[in-house]
Amino acid sequence: MMRTKVLLSSLALVSAFFTLATVSAFADDKKSALPGVWVMKEGEPKIEFADKKVVKIFPHGDNKSIVVVCEYAVKKDHLVQAKITDFEGTDEAKKMVKELLPLGTEFSFHWKVKNDTAKLEDLKGDKVEHMKSHLEGEYNQKK
Repeated sequence: MMRTKVLLSSLALVSAFFTLATVSAFADDKKSALPGVWVMKEGEPKIEFADKKVVKIFPHGDNKSIVVVCEYAVKKDHLVQAKITDFEGTDEAKKMVKELLPLGTEFSFHWKVKNDTAKLEDLKGDKVEHMKSHLEGEYNQKK
């Protein structure tokens, strides 16, 4: 049961990351990172742009038991490319998530923003296919 929760949390974190990365693609046109926090509609994942190239994904919202830290870059056509660089949280949670999403895992997705809503689509990459149903969807910008 704990492993399932960690998997779902990891998926949520990745979803959050994709959302932030997509938002960053739009911000790249302005040569600055898009600030802010995004929360999945009908879900608990939260994504925080820590700086211009780093995004933190909180699978359980404000609960910091596990945080996925990624580097990201925005490419053409709202494509976001990301790489997991670190985990923050409890030792037990980090160990479980590392088994599912090892450091260095790379993935991509499309991030489209309209007003205060963003949509994460086309999640692709090694070890992330099982997360599509948890991460793809709409996100609201937290104010």
